[in-house]
Amino acid sequence: MDLEKVEEMAQLIIKDLSEYNWSDRLKNIPALIAEIRNLMNISFQILPEHEYFFLNVFKTAQSSDIRNARIAIKHLLEIVKIEKASESKVKEMKIFEGAEDKLKQANLSFRKDDYTSVFHNLNTALEMVLKDKVKIPMTITKVNTSNIIDNLVKHKLEPYLHLVEARKHVLSIDNKIKHQGYSPSKIDCINGIKAMEELISRLRGKEMKLTEEIRNKIYQGL
Repeated sequence: MDLEKVEEMAQLIIKDLSEYNWSDRLKNIPALIAEIRNLMNISFQILPEHEYFFLNVFKTAQSSDIRNARIAIKHLLEIVKIEKASESKVKEMKIFEGAEDKLKQANLSFRKDDYTSVFHNLNTALEMVLKDKVKIPMTITKVNTSNIIDNLVKHKLEPYLHLVEARKHVLSIDNKIKHQGYSPSKIDCINGIKAMEELISRLRGKEMKLTEEIRNKIYQGL
């Protein structure tokens, strides 16, 4: 199921929600609860970076009211809009621009206090930026981002200091979330977003001058 289908389902739920008063409780409308939970399950399969948001909406659906349910679905539609733009740019081989859209998604999650999703999106943005600048095909998944940064920093390739900051404030926090169950703070998010904004700003429109030796070391570590 693709983003268009998720968007269509969300729009239909928005229409269904409009038939009730904002203060009505979803617990009295089990059919709507089922629709919303089904949408959250499907959305998670397509947009795993926003797992925390989808899980939270799924869990709280029964205790929510129409107004909050509508806000949640509208938020999902914003995510879908940005993701569609990102996918379009990646297909056009505008990978760096696609990474910028992931940064937009991180900011969107930050406004909803969804701090875990902030880092999942920042980490994806970091991976996309590195793939673009190091010329790694997008079809190669699960690259060793840490190894790429280590090689670039070791050889002091600009902007290596900004890469150090991205590793510290984005990659390391995302790893703690995934492997240690860490709950990021608002300060973590601000530092992470700042690190990625500065890295993207420094790399926008610029090429990394990699020697064949450095590129081969990076490729061997993928």
